[in-house]
Amino acid sequence: MKTILLAGTMMMVLAGTAAARDIVVAQSSDLRSSNPGVNRDGNTDGVILHIVEGLVGYANNGEVKPLLAESVDMAPDGLSYTFKLRGGVTFHNGKALTAQDVVWNWNRYMDPQTKWTCIKDFDGNGAVHVTGITAVDASTVTMTLERPSAVFLGLMSRPECGYTGIISPDSVAADGTFDKPIGTGPFQWDTWKKGEYVHLAKFDGYVSPKNDGKPDGMVGSKRPLVDGIKFMVIPDASTVKAGLQSGVLDTAEISPDLIPEFKDSDKTQLIIARNNGKNLFYIQTRDPVLGKPAIRRAMAQALDLDQLVAAASNGTGEANGSMVSSDSVYFSDVQKKRLPYDLDAAKKELDAAAYKGEPISIIANKRGNVPSFSAAVMAQAMLQQIGLNVQIEVLDYATQVDRRRSGNYQIISQSVAPRLDPALMYSFYVGDKDKNASLMWDDPKARELMKAAYGEIDPKKRQAIFDAFHELMLQEMPGIFLYDMVDVWGATKALKGQPVWQSNARLWEVSLDK
Repeated sequence: MKTILLAGTMMMVLAGTAAARDIVVAQSSDLRSSNPGVNRDGNTDGVILHIVEGLVGYANNGEVKPLLAESVDMAPDGLSYTFKLRGGVTFHNGKALTAQDVVWNWNRYMDPQTKWTCIKDFDGNGAVHVTGITAVDASTVTMTLERPSAVFLGLMSRPECGYTGIISPDSVAADGTFDKPIGTGPFQWDTWKKGEYVHLAKFDGYVSPKNDGKPDGMVGSKRPLVDGIKFMVIPDASTVKAGLQSGVLDTAEISPDLIPEFKDSDKTQLIIARNNGKNLFYIQTRDPVLGKPAIRRAMAQALDLDQLVAAASNGTGEANGSMVSSDSVYFSDVQKKRLPYDLDAAKKELDAAAYKGEPISIIANKRGNVPSFSAAVMAQAMLQQIGLNVQIEVLDYATQVDRRRSGNYQIISQSVAPRLDPALMYSFYVGDKDKNASLMWDDPKARELMKAAYGEIDPKKRQAIFDAFHELMLQEMPGIFLYDMVDVWGATKALKGQPVWQSNARLWEVSLDK
């Protein structure tokens, strides 16, 4: 009864907001902080995306392109970057963006007291060491690095970093405490009623970067086409469904089991968007049984990947056995290779590895928005066809994460959030397992290739590194990659445009019919 009353109260609140020409979107949890890149999570990142912009941002294909910068010039030795700012950019308080603002922002981010999530990525403890930043003139900034880095610009563009968003110094109060984000994005901060909603207002002074008239990741055309955005906190899935069907919610993520209902409805529409995240079987390569590459190859050859993906994704996914996303500029013909579905070859691999029926456990969770359990069930049936003794252990998600981080598992059926540069995706899986038990693969060749991908700047040479990495992965099979993650959202018929990108709401170039 309490749940029904709560849902009814929420619907009344939503009904009262629907008359405004705002896009009303549901989120499963509240904003953690309005301070970009500080005390953040995925829902927080999605709100901040609309308010702030960095010097650069990701395009759909994973390339990093100028955003607040009009141009980015790298020195021949890769040790300095010069950013020429776009003219006519203003903060939400009407003040013009200057190079000195960029310097102030960077110094603030790198101050430990700010508690920026990404400080270790740039202070020499991680992949990059920024040794200096200078305002050359009012519209030009130069940043210097200790050593060349292929991921410098990509790291700055990440959601986890608050997009390294440039905010007005007026965002910070006189006593140094953070007040509110005064950015340059298409929407501006308005109201936060904690536990209920965050409201952003249209920024009438917004001007998009150069574009071809279409949205493109974090760049491209970014016009705000509605008066505002209301991010409602609605953790209950049934309330979200009812809100979308009644029209008091405009868009939200929905459970994949609602695909047929939303697809065939005359009141709602179904929105399917592929992102750069991964669904995979994460394998413990130091396990006494699964430590043998032949057994891991046998598993891969026993999976009819196309059939498994079709079932696990409710027909929305497409098989991809690579760590590199299908939408990436680095997704080459080599990346399309996968071990063939071949039961006879799989059985020969098991015989060569002297497999004697030892038990193998797949850990899965039953979260509704990921295919962890359904993929595990399909894989269990397919792997048993070649004589593998496979069982499924169902855990809550938090416990599953703890097991992965401790290395206490054989196989985990899991999903990994988007990372748009392949090298950044590799870093989630590859490295020294003695120092980080959560890593999947510590093959010395793989670690050298990942290191090379971080340092190599030339795109053609990076492509060769990524391709060599994939070929090595097919030999070793440290994990079995299934398909790129798919965002499943519902929306009212009145909504026009693409409201989701990389699992977050992206509501510029999105409108509502009157």
